[in-house]
Amino acid sequence: MVTVLEYQARVGGRLWSLPLAGGQFTEAGGGHFRSNMPYVLSYIRRFGLPLLSLNDGLPRYYFDGQSADAAVLSSWPWKLHENERRVTVSSSLNHYLYKAGFDADTVLDAAWPDPETIRRYDGVTVGEMLKQVGCSDAFLKMVEAHGGTFATASPAIGALPDLAYHFGDQNLFRIQGGNQRLPEAMAAALGADKIVLGAPVVSIAQSKTGVKVRTRDGRTFQGDHVISTIPFSVLGDVDVSPGWSQGKARMFREFEWSNTVKVVVQTRSPRWLEKGVHGWPMAGSDRPWERVIDITGNEPGGYGNLFFYLNDRNAQAYLDQPADTRGRDLVQMFQRDLPGLIEDVVTLKEVAWSEQPWIRRSFGGPPLNGSWMIQEWTRPEGRIHFAGDFTTMKTGWVEGAIESGLRAARQIDKAAPAEVNPEVRQELRR
Repeated sequence: MVTVLEYQARVGGRLWSLPLAGGQFTEAGGGHFRSNMPYVLSYIRRFGLPLLSLNDGLPRYYFDGQSADAAVLSSWPWKLHENERRVTVSSSLNHYLYKAGFDADTVLDAAWPDPETIRRYDGVTVGEMLKQVGCSDAFLKMVEAHGGTFATASPAIGALPDLAYHFGDQNLFRIQGGNQRLPEAMAAALGADKIVLGAPVVSIAQSKTGVKVRTRDGRTFQGDHVISTIPFSVLGDVDVSPGWSQGKARMFREFEWSNTVKVVVQTRSPRWLEKGVHGWPMAGSDRPWERVIDITGNEPGGYGNLFFYLNDRNAQAYLDQPADTRGRDLVQMFQRDLPGLIEDVVTLKEVAWSEQPWIRRSFGGPPLNGSWMIQEWTRPEGRIHFAGDFTTMKTGWVEGAIESGLRAARQIDKAAPAEVNPEVRQELRR
Protein backbone atom coordinates (compact mmCIF):
# COMPACT_ATOMS: atom_id res chain seq x y z
CA MET A 1 0.00 0.00 0.00
CA VAL A 2 1.23 3.49 -0.91
CA THR A 3 0.25 6.80 0.68
CA VAL A 4 1.24 10.09 -0.98
CA LEU A 5 1.64 13.13 1.27
CA GLU A 6 1.38 16.32 -0.79
CA TYR A 7 2.39 19.72 0.57
CA GLN A 8 0.07 21.63 -1.73
CA ALA A 9 -3.69 21.56 -2.20
CA ARG A 10 -3.16 20.13 -5.68
CA VAL A 11 -1.09 17.42 -7.31
CA GLY A 12 1.49 18.23 -9.94
CA GLY A 13 4.44 19.97 -8.33
CA ARG A 14 6.19 21.96 -11.02
CA LEU A 15 3.66 20.86 -13.60
CA TRP A 16 1.26 23.72 -13.04
CA SER A 17 -1.12 24.86 -15.78
CA LEU A 18 -2.94 28.20 -15.66
CA PRO A 19 -6.06 29.02 -17.76
CA LEU A 20 -6.04 31.89 -20.25
CA ALA A 21 -8.67 33.47 -22.46
CA GLY A 22 -10.26 31.42 -25.22
CA GLY A 23 -9.68 28.06 -23.55
CA GLN A 24 -5.90 28.25 -23.77
CA PHE A 25 -3.51 27.28 -20.96
CA THR A 26 -0.07 28.54 -20.07
CA GLU A 27 2.51 26.52 -18.16
CA ALA A 28 3.85 28.08 -14.97
CA GLY A 29 6.26 25.17 -14.60
CA GLY A 30 7.25 22.43 -17.05
CA GLY A 31 6.35 23.97 -20.39
CA HIS A 32 6.85 21.15 -22.87
CA PHE A 33 7.99 17.61 -23.55
CA ARG A 34 10.12 16.16 -26.35
CA SER A 35 10.01 13.00 -28.41
CA ASN A 36 13.21 11.64 -26.82
CA MET A 37 11.43 11.26 -23.47
CA PRO A 38 10.16 7.65 -23.50
CA TYR A 39 8.88 7.63 -19.91
CA VAL A 40 6.74 10.72 -20.48
CA LEU A 41 5.41 9.40 -23.78
CA SER A 42 4.60 6.06 -22.20
CA TYR A 43 2.37 7.64 -19.55
CA ILE A 44 0.74 10.09 -21.95
CA ARG A 45 -0.15 7.19 -24.22
CA ARG A 46 -1.37 5.08 -21.30
CA PHE A 47 -3.80 7.78 -20.17
CA GLY A 48 -4.82 8.79 -23.70
CA LEU A 49 -4.03 12.47 -23.19
CA PRO A 50 -4.46 14.71 -26.27
CA LEU A 51 -1.33 16.50 -27.46
CA LEU A 52 -0.54 19.86 -29.01
CA SER A 53 2.41 20.21 -31.38
CA LEU A 54 4.82 23.09 -30.79
CA ASN A 55 7.40 24.83 -32.91
CA ASP A 56 11.01 24.52 -31.83
CA GLY A 57 13.12 27.63 -31.56
CA LEU A 58 13.60 29.71 -34.69
CA PRO A 59 14.28 32.91 -32.78
CA ARG A 60 15.33 36.47 -33.35
CA TYR A 61 18.58 36.98 -31.44
CA TYR A 62 19.52 40.27 -29.81
CA PHE A 63 22.87 40.76 -28.10
CA ASP A 64 25.77 43.19 -28.14
CA GLY A 65 23.25 45.76 -29.39
CA GLN A 66 22.57 43.91 -32.66
CA SER A 67 19.80 41.61 -33.83
CA ALA A 68 19.36 38.94 -36.48
CA ASP A 69 17.01 36.07 -37.26
CA ALA A 70 18.05 32.46 -36.82
CA ALA A 71 16.39 31.72 -40.16
CA VAL A 72 18.60 34.15 -42.09
CA LEU A 73 22.02 32.69 -41.45
CA SER A 74 23.87 34.88 -43.92
CA SER A 75 22.90 38.08 -42.06
CA TRP A 76 24.35 37.31 -38.65
CA PRO A 77 26.43 40.39 -37.72
CA TRP A 78 28.51 38.88 -34.94
CA LYS A 79 32.17 37.81 -35.13
CA LEU A 80 31.63 34.11 -35.55
CA HIS A 81 34.20 31.66 -36.88
CA GLU A 82 33.68 30.77 -40.53
CA ASN A 83 32.65 27.23 -39.63
CA GLU A 84 29.91 28.67 -37.39
CA ARG A 85 28.30 30.65 -40.21
CA ARG A 86 25.60 29.34 -42.53
CA VAL A 87 24.58 26.68 -39.97
CA THR A 88 22.16 26.86 -37.05
CA VAL A 89 23.19 27.22 -33.43
CA SER A 90 21.95 23.68 -32.80
CA SER A 91 24.08 22.25 -35.59
CA SER A 92 27.20 24.03 -34.42
CA LEU A 93 26.63 23.09 -30.80
CA ASN A 94 26.12 19.42 -31.60
CA HIS A 95 29.29 19.51 -33.71
CA TYR A 96 31.25 20.92 -30.78
CA LEU A 97 29.74 18.39 -28.38
CA TYR A 98 30.83 15.62 -30.74
CA LYS A 99 34.38 17.03 -30.77
CA ALA A 100 34.30 17.00 -26.96
CA GLY A 101 33.31 13.33 -27.01
CA PHE A 102 29.56 13.59 -26.40
CA ASP A 103 26.34 13.02 -28.30
CA ALA A 104 22.72 13.86 -27.58
CA ASP A 105 21.73 10.22 -26.97
CA THR A 106 24.50 9.09 -24.63
CA VAL A 107 24.14 11.97 -22.18
CA LEU A 108 20.43 11.14 -21.74
CA ASP A 109 21.09 7.56 -20.65
CA ALA A 110 20.20 6.97 -16.99
CA ALA A 111 23.66 5.47 -16.40
CA TRP A 112 25.52 8.58 -17.66
CA PRO A 113 28.04 9.96 -16.73
CA ASP A 114 30.72 7.33 -16.34
CA PRO A 115 33.66 7.84 -13.93
CA GLU A 116 36.05 8.90 -16.70
CA THR A 117 33.66 11.63 -17.88
CA ILE A 118 33.30 12.88 -14.32
CA ARG A 119 37.08 12.91 -13.87
CA ARG A 120 37.61 14.80 -17.11
CA TYR A 121 34.87 17.42 -16.84
CA ASP A 122 34.10 17.90 -13.16
CA GLY A 123 34.81 21.56 -12.45
CA VAL A 124 34.55 22.55 -16.14
CA THR A 125 31.78 24.88 -17.34
CA VAL A 126 29.91 24.50 -20.60
CA GLY A 127 31.66 27.59 -21.92
CA GLU A 128 35.10 26.27 -21.02
CA MET A 129 34.34 22.92 -22.64
CA LEU A 130 33.17 24.58 -25.86
CA LYS A 131 36.20 26.85 -25.94
CA GLN A 132 38.46 23.80 -25.57
CA VAL A 133 37.08 22.44 -28.85
CA GLY A 134 37.35 25.70 -30.74
CA CYS A 135 34.16 27.76 -30.53
CA SER A 136 34.19 31.55 -30.79
CA ASP A 137 33.24 34.03 -28.06
CA ALA A 138 30.35 35.19 -30.24
CA PHE A 139 29.03 31.64 -30.47
CA LEU A 140 29.00 31.37 -26.69
CA LYS A 141 26.80 34.45 -26.58
CA MET A 142 24.48 32.87 -29.16
CA VAL A 143 24.16 29.77 -26.97
CA GLU A 144 23.30 32.02 -24.02
CA ALA A 145 20.71 33.92 -26.06
CA HIS A 146 19.14 30.66 -27.24
CA GLY A 147 19.39 28.55 -24.08
CA GLY A 148 19.49 31.14 -21.28
CA THR A 149 22.07 33.50 -19.85
CA PHE A 150 23.17 30.80 -17.39
CA ALA A 151 23.85 28.21 -20.12
CA THR A 152 27.60 28.59 -20.68
CA ALA A 153 28.45 29.30 -17.02
CA SER A 154 26.77 26.08 -15.85
CA PRO A 155 28.80 22.99 -14.92
CA ALA A 156 29.25 20.89 -18.07
CA ILE A 157 28.37 17.60 -16.38
CA GLY A 158 25.06 18.91 -15.09
CA ALA A 159 24.11 20.94 -18.16
CA LEU A 160 24.80 18.45 -20.96
CA PRO A 161 21.48 16.56 -20.68
CA ASP A 162 19.64 19.89 -20.75
CA LEU A 163 21.55 20.91 -23.88
CA ALA A 164 20.74 17.54 -25.43
CA TYR A 165 17.04 18.15 -24.94
CA HIS A 166 17.09 21.74 -26.15
CA PHE A 167 19.46 21.25 -29.07
CA GLY A 168 19.23 17.57 -29.92
CA ASP A 169 15.52 17.04 -30.59
CA GLN A 170 13.17 19.38 -32.43
CA ASN A 171 9.89 17.53 -31.81
CA LEU A 172 8.10 19.45 -29.06
CA PHE A 173 4.64 18.97 -27.65
CA ARG A 174 2.49 19.64 -24.63
CA ILE A 175 -0.85 18.39 -23.37
CA GLN A 176 -4.01 20.06 -24.59
CA GLY A 177 -5.73 21.55 -21.58
CA GLY A 178 -2.45 21.88 -19.68
CA ASN A 179 0.51 19.68 -18.80
CA GLN A 180 -0.88 19.38 -15.28
CA ARG A 181 -3.30 16.82 -16.69
CA LEU A 182 -0.45 14.25 -16.65
CA PRO A 183 0.05 14.16 -12.85
CA GLU A 184 -3.70 14.46 -12.38
CA ALA A 185 -4.16 11.32 -14.49
CA MET A 186 -1.46 9.54 -12.47
CA ALA A 187 -3.18 10.54 -9.23
CA ALA A 188 -6.54 9.29 -10.49
CA ALA A 189 -4.99 5.94 -11.43
CA LEU A 190 -3.42 5.62 -7.97
CA GLY A 191 -6.69 6.49 -6.25
CA ALA A 192 -7.85 9.57 -4.36
CA ASP A 193 -7.94 7.61 -1.10
CA LYS A 194 -4.17 7.18 -1.28
CA ILE A 195 -3.35 10.90 -1.68
CA VAL A 196 -3.36 13.36 1.22
CA LEU A 197 -3.39 16.97 0.04
CA GLY A 198 -2.33 19.97 2.09
CA ALA A 199 -0.01 17.85 4.23
CA PRO A 200 3.45 19.47 4.62
CA VAL A 201 5.86 17.05 6.27
CA VAL A 202 7.56 18.40 9.41
CA SER A 203 9.34 15.30 10.74
CA ILE A 204 10.57 11.87 9.65
CA ALA A 205 11.64 9.38 12.32
CA GLN A 206 13.31 6.09 11.40
CA SER A 207 13.62 2.93 13.46
CA LYS A 208 14.72 -0.62 12.81
CA THR A 209 11.18 -1.63 11.95
CA GLY A 210 9.82 1.30 9.96
CA VAL A 211 9.39 5.04 9.41
CA LYS A 212 7.00 7.50 11.05
CA VAL A 213 6.12 10.74 9.25
CA ARG A 214 4.33 13.66 10.87
CA THR A 215 2.61 16.50 9.01
CA ARG A 216 2.14 20.10 10.06
CA ASP A 217 -1.42 19.52 11.29
CA GLY A 218 -0.25 16.82 13.69
CA ARG A 219 -1.23 13.71 11.74
CA THR A 220 1.18 10.78 11.70
CA PHE A 221 1.72 8.14 9.03
CA GLN A 222 3.72 4.95 9.37
CA GLY A 223 5.34 2.79 6.72
CA ASP A 224 8.21 0.49 5.84
CA HIS A 225 9.95 3.05 3.60
CA VAL A 226 9.71 6.69 2.55
CA ILE A 227 10.37 8.01 -0.95
CA SER A 228 11.14 11.67 -0.39
CA THR A 229 10.59 14.10 -3.25
CA ILE A 230 10.94 17.06 -0.90
CA PRO A 231 13.27 19.52 -2.68
CA PHE A 232 16.67 19.86 -1.05
CA SER A 233 16.00 23.61 -0.88
CA VAL A 234 13.45 23.00 1.92
CA LEU A 235 14.38 19.53 3.20
CA GLY A 236 16.46 21.16 5.90
CA ASP A 237 13.23 22.41 7.48
CA VAL A 238 12.17 18.82 8.17
CA ASP A 239 13.19 17.31 11.51
CA VAL A 240 14.83 13.97 10.71
CA SER A 241 15.92 11.38 13.25
CA PRO A 242 18.43 9.97 13.37
CA GLY A 243 20.11 12.96 11.75
CA TRP A 244 21.41 13.06 8.21
CA SER A 245 24.73 11.49 7.33
CA GLN A 246 27.66 13.78 6.67
CA GLY A 247 27.36 13.30 2.90
CA LYS A 248 23.64 14.08 2.77
CA ALA A 249 24.02 17.13 5.02
CA ARG A 250 26.78 18.46 2.79
CA MET A 251 24.74 17.83 -0.36
CA PHE A 252 21.68 19.65 0.99
CA ARG A 253 23.92 22.56 2.00
CA GLU A 254 25.95 22.88 -1.23
CA PHE A 255 23.37 21.90 -3.86
CA GLU A 256 22.76 24.92 -6.13
CA TRP A 257 19.26 26.11 -6.98
CA SER A 258 18.13 28.52 -9.67
CA ASN A 259 15.39 31.08 -9.43
CA THR A 260 12.91 31.53 -12.26
CA VAL A 261 10.19 34.04 -13.04
CA LYS A 262 7.75 33.50 -15.89
CA VAL A 263 5.91 36.55 -17.19
CA VAL A 264 2.97 35.22 -19.16
CA VAL A 265 1.73 37.14 -22.18
CA GLN A 266 -1.32 36.22 -24.24
CA THR A 267 -1.88 38.24 -27.40
CA ARG A 268 -4.81 38.66 -29.76
CA SER A 269 -2.90 36.64 -32.36
CA PRO A 270 0.62 35.15 -32.75
CA ARG A 271 1.96 38.12 -34.73
CA TRP A 272 5.54 36.83 -34.51
CA LEU A 273 4.71 34.07 -36.98
CA GLU A 274 4.28 36.72 -39.69
CA LYS A 275 7.90 37.73 -39.04
CA GLY A 276 9.22 34.18 -39.43
CA VAL A 277 10.18 33.67 -35.78
CA HIS A 278 8.65 31.20 -33.33
CA GLY A 279 9.14 28.46 -30.79
CA TRP A 280 11.34 27.66 -27.82
CA PRO A 281 12.67 30.34 -27.84
CA MET A 282 10.93 32.87 -30.08
CA ALA A 283 13.51 35.46 -29.07
CA GLY A 284 16.69 35.40 -26.99
CA SER A 285 19.03 38.11 -25.79
CA ASP A 286 21.51 39.55 -23.31
CA ARG A 287 18.84 42.02 -22.22
CA PRO A 288 16.87 41.91 -18.95
CA TRP A 289 13.95 40.25 -20.78
CA GLU A 290 16.33 37.33 -21.49
CA ARG A 291 14.18 34.87 -23.50
CA VAL A 292 10.64 34.77 -24.88
CA ILE A 293 9.08 31.33 -25.29
CA ASP A 294 6.28 30.74 -27.83
CA ILE A 295 4.15 27.76 -26.77
CA THR A 296 1.18 28.46 -29.05
CA GLY A 297 1.85 25.77 -31.64
CA ASN A 298 -1.46 24.43 -32.94
CA GLU A 299 -3.36 25.30 -29.76
CA PRO A 300 -6.94 26.30 -30.66
CA GLY A 301 -8.47 29.65 -29.72
CA GLY A 302 -6.62 31.95 -32.13
CA TYR A 303 -4.63 33.76 -29.46
CA GLY A 304 -0.87 33.94 -29.19
CA ASN A 305 0.53 32.17 -26.12
CA LEU A 306 4.03 32.93 -24.82
CA PHE A 307 6.02 33.82 -21.73
CA PHE A 308 9.22 35.60 -20.77
CA TYR A 309 11.63 33.19 -19.10
CA LEU A 310 13.80 35.04 -16.58
CA ASN A 311 16.44 33.28 -14.49
CA ASP A 312 18.60 34.10 -11.48
CA ARG A 313 19.98 37.64 -11.84
CA ASN A 314 17.31 38.73 -14.31
CA ALA A 315 14.59 37.09 -12.22
CA GLN A 316 15.67 38.88 -9.06
CA ALA A 317 16.04 42.22 -10.85
CA TYR A 318 12.50 41.82 -12.13
CA LEU A 319 11.12 41.06 -8.65
CA ASP A 320 12.89 44.13 -7.26
CA GLN A 321 10.72 46.36 -9.48
CA PRO A 322 7.29 47.69 -8.40
CA ALA A 323 4.82 44.82 -8.72
CA ASP A 324 2.08 46.89 -10.35
CA THR A 325 4.19 48.00 -13.34
CA ARG A 326 7.06 45.52 -13.85
CA GLY A 327 5.22 43.16 -16.21
CA ARG A 328 4.08 45.95 -18.49
CA ASP A 329 7.53 47.57 -18.36
CA LEU A 330 9.19 44.30 -19.38
CA VAL A 331 6.89 43.89 -22.38
CA GLN A 332 7.50 47.49 -23.42
CA MET A 333 11.28 47.00 -23.19
CA PHE A 334 10.99 43.99 -25.48
CA GLN A 335 8.81 45.93 -27.92
CA ARG A 336 11.42 48.68 -28.13
CA ASP A 337 14.27 46.20 -28.67
CA LEU A 338 12.45 43.97 -31.18
CA PRO A 339 9.42 45.88 -32.50
CA GLY A 340 6.54 44.20 -34.31
CA LEU A 341 6.64 40.79 -32.62
CA ILE A 342 4.37 41.28 -29.58
CA GLU A 343 1.25 43.41 -30.05
CA ASP A 344 -2.33 43.50 -28.73
CA VAL A 345 -1.70 42.00 -25.28
CA VAL A 346 -4.82 40.35 -23.86
CA THR A 347 -3.47 38.71 -20.68
CA LEU A 348 -0.43 39.56 -18.54
CA LYS A 349 0.45 37.64 -15.38
CA GLU A 350 3.53 36.33 -13.60
CA VAL A 351 4.72 33.34 -11.59
CA ALA A 352 7.77 33.66 -9.32
CA TRP A 353 9.10 30.29 -8.19
CA SER A 354 10.99 31.80 -5.26
CA GLU A 355 7.56 32.58 -3.78
CA GLN A 356 6.43 28.93 -3.75
CA PRO A 357 7.03 27.85 -0.12
CA TRP A 358 7.36 24.13 -0.90
CA ILE A 359 10.44 24.69 -3.10
CA ARG A 360 11.53 28.39 -2.92
CA ARG A 361 13.41 27.94 -6.19
CA SER A 362 12.79 26.47 -9.64
CA PHE A 363 15.34 23.75 -10.45
CA GLY A 364 18.76 22.75 -9.21
CA GLY A 365 21.87 20.67 -9.64
CA PRO A 366 25.42 20.14 -8.41
CA PRO A 367 27.84 23.08 -8.52
CA LEU A 368 31.27 23.05 -10.15
CA ASN A 369 33.34 20.23 -8.67
CA GLY A 370 30.08 18.80 -7.35
CA SER A 371 29.70 15.61 -9.35
CA TRP A 372 30.19 13.56 -6.16
CA MET A 373 26.54 14.41 -5.50
CA ILE A 374 25.43 12.14 -8.36
CA GLN A 375 26.12 9.09 -6.24
CA GLU A 376 24.97 10.74 -3.02
CA TRP A 377 21.44 11.51 -4.18
CA THR A 378 20.92 7.96 -5.46
CA ARG A 379 21.99 6.40 -2.12
CA PRO A 380 19.18 5.75 0.39
CA GLU A 381 19.50 7.08 3.91
CA GLY A 382 18.32 4.11 5.89
CA ARG A 383 14.67 3.69 4.93
CA ILE A 384 14.50 7.08 3.19
CA HIS A 385 14.89 6.99 -0.59
CA PHE A 386 15.24 10.07 -2.80
CA ALA A 387 13.41 10.99 -5.97
CA GLY A 388 12.55 14.09 -7.98
CA ASP A 389 14.05 15.40 -11.20
CA PHE A 390 16.73 17.17 -9.15
CA THR A 391 18.04 13.72 -8.12
CA THR A 392 18.87 12.90 -11.75
CA MET A 393 20.97 14.45 -14.49
CA LYS A 394 17.68 15.62 -16.07
CA THR A 395 16.96 18.36 -13.57
CA GLY A 396 13.95 20.45 -14.54
CA TRP A 397 12.46 17.71 -16.74
CA VAL A 398 9.50 15.40 -16.07
CA GLU A 399 11.46 12.56 -17.68
CA GLY A 400 13.98 12.86 -14.86
CA ALA A 401 11.24 12.86 -12.23
CA ILE A 402 9.80 9.59 -13.55
CA GLU A 403 13.26 8.05 -13.96
CA SER A 404 14.10 8.86 -10.34
CA GLY A 405 10.81 7.45 -9.08
CA LEU A 406 11.48 4.13 -10.81
CA ARG A 407 14.99 4.07 -9.33
CA ALA A 408 13.63 4.57 -5.81
CA ALA A 409 10.93 1.95 -6.38
CA ARG A 410 13.54 -0.61 -7.47
CA GLN A 411 15.57 0.09 -4.32
CA ILE A 412 12.54 -0.94 -2.29
CA ASP A 413 11.19 -3.68 -4.57
CA LYS A 414 13.61 -5.40 -6.91
CA ALA A 415 10.65 -6.52 -9.04
CA ALA A 416 9.70 -2.93 -9.92
CA PRO A 417 9.97 -2.16 -13.68
CA ALA A 418 13.43 -1.19 -14.86
CA GLU A 419 12.42 0.84 -17.90
CA VAL A 420 9.62 2.07 -20.09
CA ASN A 421 7.06 -0.42 -21.38
CA PRO A 422 8.83 -2.49 -24.13
CA GLU A 423 5.92 -2.08 -26.56
CA VAL A 424 6.16 1.70 -26.26
CA ARG A 425 9.94 1.66 -26.75
CA GLN A 426 9.51 -0.46 -29.91
CA GLU A 427 6.94 1.98 -31.26
CA LEU A 428 9.22 4.94 -30.55
CA ARG A 429 12.03 3.28 -32.47
CA ARG A 430 9.75 2.90 -35.50
